[in-house]
Amino acid sequence: MGKKQRERRIQSLKMVEGALECIAEQEAAALQIQTELEGKISALRASYARLIEPYAEAAKELRENVQTFAEDHPELFEPKRSVDLTHGRIGFRWVTSIRLLRKAETVIAALESRGLLDAVIVKKSPNKDVLAAFTDETLREIGAKRQSRDEFYIDLKGEEDVASVSR
Repeated sequence: MGKKQRERRIQSLKMVEGALECIAEQEAAALQIQTELEGKISALRASYARLIEPYAEAAKELRENVQTFAEDHPELFEPKRSVDLTHGRIGFRWVTSIRLLRKAETVIAALESRGLLDAVIVKKSPNKDVLAAFTDETLREIGAKRQSRDEFYIDLKGEEDVASVSR
């Protein structure tokens, strides 16, 4: 199946010039609206944060008070470790976490020396910026190749550039 043919509405460089002007205007208008929207969202978020804050603080304080009550009454959590109430459940969970007692580099070295490599996260990937400096022969030897292609682009002039052109 061949490439789908696009309709060719632009027939001359003069029409391209008009299209570039139109693209610049459309993108500037979109950017202006996007900037205005982001400003309104930030303002709205800040105003609602002030409305939300007292509720969040009250809930946080109540949570702390409930936790203090639970810690003061361990008998409520025997033999079950939780208590079901009308509006929820309170209880204690056994939580285990790992805390490193030495610097991460020291722990990593100890893991590697013991062959526990699955406990070490390593992300390795080719550095394409460095590869770009290699010769084509070197690239071929390591299983890579330089690939060039024609890629279409549009560079729009900034407002100051357009002002100097239109004078």
